Amino acid sequence: MESIVTDLVEVMKKETNFLAREKAMMVFFAQLLATITQLAFQILDAEVSTQCKKEGFQVDRKSERTVTFLFGTVTYVRRRMKNQANEIRYPLDEFLGIRKSFRYSSLVLRNVSQLGSIMVYRHVSQAIDCLTSWRMSHQNVQQLVVKTGELIQTRSTHESRYDGIISKKKVPYLYLEGDGVKIGGQKKQSLEIHRFQVCEGSQKVGNRTEMIAPHFVSHLNRQQAQKEIMNYIQAHYDLTNTVVVSNSDGGSGYEKAVFDELSLGCLRHEHFRDRYHVHRKIKERLSFVPQLQNRMIQAIQHYNWPEVQLVLDTSESLIEEKEAETLEQLRLLHHYLQRNWPYLKPRKARGIVDPKACIGTIESTHRKMTYRMKRQGRLWTKTGAQAMIRVIDSLRNQEFDGWLNQYEALPNDVVAQEKRWKAMKRWVQKKPNFQTHEGALKGKIGEGKAKSAPLGQFAKGLEQLITTPNYI
Repeated sequence: MESIVTDLVEVMKKETNFLAREKAMMVFFAQLLATITQLAFQILDAEVSTQCKKEGFQVDRKSERTVTFLFGTVTYVRRRMKNQANEIRYPLDEFLGIRKSFRYSSLVLRNVSQLGSIMVYRHVSQAIDCLTSWRMSHQNVQQLVVKTGELIQTRSTHESRYDGIISKKKVPYLYLEGDGVKIGGQKKQSLEIHRFQVCEGSQKVGNRTEMIAPHFVSHLNRQQAQKEIMNYIQAHYDLTNTVVVSNSDGGSGYEKAVFDELSLGCLRHEHFRDRYHVHRKIKERLSFVPQLQNRMIQAIQHYNWPEVQLVLDTSESLIEEKEAETLEQLRLLHHYLQRNWPYLKPRKARGIVDPKACIGTIESTHRKMTYRMKRQGRLWTKTGAQAMIRVIDSLRNQEFDGWLNQYEALPNDVVAQEKRWKAMKRWVQKKPNFQTHEGALKGKIGEGKAKSAPLGQFAKGLEQLITTPNYI
């Protein structure tokens, strides 16, 4: 202990200003932690390897590995163990949660991915440089987020993820919404994030209103997002006595029929057209008569179709210019309201008297995605976008830590597939044994054929071929 203090004092004396002195102290402590950690890993490796020996594994060899932890970079030696079935294990790596092909610890994966979900990768790189003793480029940050997203997706989308759930919730009302968000894609592509969310209502927390037990699912493929949210609902809720209340803008893939499928087995399903989109449509179509926009909105809120028709007629009478174009706008608005009229009926008129009702919130919950993925003209690849979507959703669903705490806890079929792939790679990479060959035999068409006949001409052509290459 005294030698450590003496060395620290010497390090501090070498620097001439405050900032350089503190940086030197930081480097000193990082090196000290790395040395202590190496010694601790040696003891741990011996202990965890003993347990593997009881399972039929034997030490194959020792190999070195360098891993970056949050406190610094550590290089350590650990045992590689193998059994009679040629299965390979690194007990110390399993104990520490260090995954294959990853140079960073689980806590680094978590913190870097969480920072990457709220700021650009260059800013994450700068934050790491400022607050730690090691560095990471923005390209490495991106690779790390993508790998983490793929790791989470493998575990969170498998069918066996809900096998441990025994009892299901029984709630009077369940609120379900869906919508899509456009983001920029690389190579002039346009990507769309398809989002579904489900909750049990809303409640006041201080001055804020929060959803009760929310769950969010997002994907670049709408069918996949629909499948995931359906699996979640069927695994967690008993809908026998539940009224499912759904809400959407009615776009492609978010029609009432989609939510009918998601609410299979429920007591009753009530579908609403999203109020935000209805109001926006009204203001867009009645832009030439702004004084009638609020009147139309109030008529819809009171579910009064004669009043809606009266507003449309009044608007038509006030047309002053561009008559054909304005009439077309009124016609489109009339058909839009007529088509969606059953879904505009108020909650109280349908007998929904839940004080915790939560409808029309999906537009506000887009912000976690849009703030990170749409600002500053950002462009995404499909792989990068899907990884970021998965990280953001798992953080919001409070599942992120749970997935990262699983070390190779993959379903059996995924493990078997990986083993088959590795075996096939090893087989392909093996150098085949050399086999002697007799070579090609020279063929010849027999005599007795007229040279003017087709077969004779073919025989003459064969004789003229050079069968021996020039380089031999």
